[in-house]
Amino acid sequence: MPVLAQGADGGVAVEPASTLGVTVPLVSEPPRIDGRLNDAAWQRASRLTDFVQQRPIEGAAATESTDVYIAYDNRTIYVGIHAHYADTALIRANRVDRDETGNDDTVAVLFDPFLDRQRGYSFSVNAYGVQADALLRGTVGGADRSWNVFYKSAGTLVDDGWTAEMAIPIQSLRYPSPEAGSAHSWGFQVQREIRSKDETVTWSPVSSDVMGTLAQMGRLEGMRNLSTRRTLEVLPTVTAIRTGTLDETGQLASDNVSEAGLNVKYGLTPNITLDVTFNPDFSQIESDRAQIEVNQRFPLFFPELRPFFLEGQEIFRVLGPFNLLHTRTILDPQYGVKLTGKIGKTTFGVLVANDQAPGRRVDPDDPGFGKAAQILSGRLRYDVGQESFVGVLVNDVEFDDQHSRIAVFDGSYRVGKNHRVQTTAALTDHRDAAGVSRTGHAVDVGLVKQSRTLGYILAQNLVSPDYRNDAGFIARTNYAKTWSSISYRWWPEHWLINWGPSLNYDWVWDYDGVLQDKDLGLNVQANFAKNISASAKVSRLTERFLDHEFNKTRLSLSGTVNTSRHVSFSVSLNRGDEIRFVANPFLGRTTGFRASSTLRPFSRLQSQISLTTSRFTDVRTGTKVFDVKILDARTTYQFTERLLVRHILEHNTLNRTLGLNLLATYRVNAGTVFFLGYDDRFRQGSPIAVLPSPTSEYNRTNRAVFTKLQYLFRR
Repeated sequence: MPVLAQGADGGVAVEPASTLGVTVPLVSEPPRIDGRLNDAAWQRASRLTDFVQQRPIEGAAATESTDVYIAYDNRTIYVGIHAHYADTALIRANRVDRDETGNDDTVAVLFDPFLDRQRGYSFSVNAYGVQADALLRGTVGGADRSWNVFYKSAGTLVDDGWTAEMAIPIQSLRYPSPEAGSAHSWGFQVQREIRSKDETVTWSPVSSDVMGTLAQMGRLEGMRNLSTRRTLEVLPTVTAIRTGTLDETGQLASDNVSEAGLNVKYGLTPNITLDVTFNPDFSQIESDRAQIEVNQRFPLFFPELRPFFLEGQEIFRVLGPFNLLHTRTILDPQYGVKLTGKIGKTTFGVLVANDQAPGRRVDPDDPGFGKAAQILSGRLRYDVGQESFVGVLVNDVEFDDQHSRIAVFDGSYRVGKNHRVQTTAALTDHRDAAGVSRTGHAVDVGLVKQSRTLGYILAQNLVSPDYRNDAGFIARTNYAKTWSSISYRWWPEHWLINWGPSLNYDWVWDYDGVLQDKDLGLNVQANFAKNISASAKVSRLTERFLDHEFNKTRLSLSGTVNTSRHVSFSVSLNRGDEIRFVANPFLGRTTGFRASSTLRPFSRLQSQISLTTSRFTDVRTGTKVFDVKILDARTTYQFTERLLVRHILEHNTLNRTLGLNLLATYRVNAGTVFFLGYDDRFRQGSPIAVLPSPTSEYNRTNRAVFTKLQYLFRR
């Protein structure tokens, strides 16, 4: 039975399920972060050596030895790592950019400072000292890898493996304030990835029969009198772009754009942070990954990539199928302010911003001309019991005499060790540019079971016809959907690691009670030794479109092979019946194919190539309606630990476009970075209507040279 302990700040902390604990010693002289474990501090540090497998054979002893050392002073936590190998040819280590170590052997340390199993932090390093950090979500698992903070690291190869060091500033974490002189007690875990064996080992054992990894952490004890110095980060940004765009005469018209912005982060307390941005630079250095856009019934979703909005976004996230705050709807803000933190059992967040995009009107007499929309979002979440919470989210978007408002009430409740109940209810109030007012609602209720063998989901969600939320994203309205699935898994744990079938049955009605969709699917998935996986699915579907009902059968196959450090690849095939979504719809046949490969001939060079295709055939006549191919090739050369050059090639046969991008990046740390890039865009055929007869040649339509510099001042 878990023990509940009263925190000094009034919160309830849940004891970790694991009985493991480590007491961290205080060191007077910090180690030099050079990747070599030859400093006196490591002689005083606590040493962790006993690791067990999380996969492929859960609970078995680790096949390779690992030594992890941990110590601290009042401003920094120090971690030393010695990853041993019986055969060093098994090491997977690449010199890559920050957060790009997914194909490498790594060691990560995980912290849960509040012991609430709701939010954790992960700091990892590979053999060359390349960093990757993430926010851990305790409620539903998973990690937010867009989170970036400052810490130091270094690594080096040695005769029997590799060694590394990390220095993690206390200021990079949010943590509770115990009574004066009292020792901190945090959730703690160490995790090592050995990619060539598809092996994950942990210090505190992790069972797949228990939902969530934060609940299975050990305990980090003994840290006292940590610095309460308030974090101040100032991040000025300067961006300059010179563009050339094809005008109506067929000439490239040049334009110069330069902007400066400022981001400020201030830690009001160790667990409350204020973020302010002025004239924020929300430019994306790389464009969104291309998606197949033809014959799509519902809008495509593109994720948020802009740093200011990524910070603290997990606080505003609501569980379930609805994206109730999608900050990409804020297109051109002049300013933004965020206050986030946790006091006791209450997590909170407030976001205020404006958006100049709605006021870009052609007619100066338009009432909205030159005005900016005002956006407010507020979030509260209150912890109840073990890994459970209730919460509320409110959004308000105001522009001229238009508005979009939403109030959301949600909760997630852990039941036993592997069940969870999730609930969401949202009410909307919307007034559009035509003066039409609407009120709507959205509801989601779900039960989830996760275990080593048996899993199932039963959920119901519905969205009313008049639901509108300008600050969020939703693919469709006017539906009530029932989700159900059940899966079972066997674990031979030999050349076949595990395998099992899953069955899903979903159906959708509209608010008039008319059946819109039905999906019955059977899937079989297997994981093999040496990082090989495969799956196959057959589905029988019914879909109604424009009052026509269509019955469809589809087959999906996929596989992944990652046995070599030099090359990995994956393929997927989706074939079967599909509707042609036009004014007079008909049933045709589609074949979708995707193949991707990552080539790593040596540690500094990496090339990722993907080909995505979609072909639609009218079975009535045998004619091909469309055949789209999207090629994406990205090659990166890492000259030094700070300097890299990346080339991107994108080709889309539907739009007949070709894009070439060359980007040089000099990255000092998570905040200080300099970009210099060149971008070229071409279109096949005549790029503008006034040019003479069509041609099969590619003609330039846009080009740009851009630079971006941001420098992190941290105190």
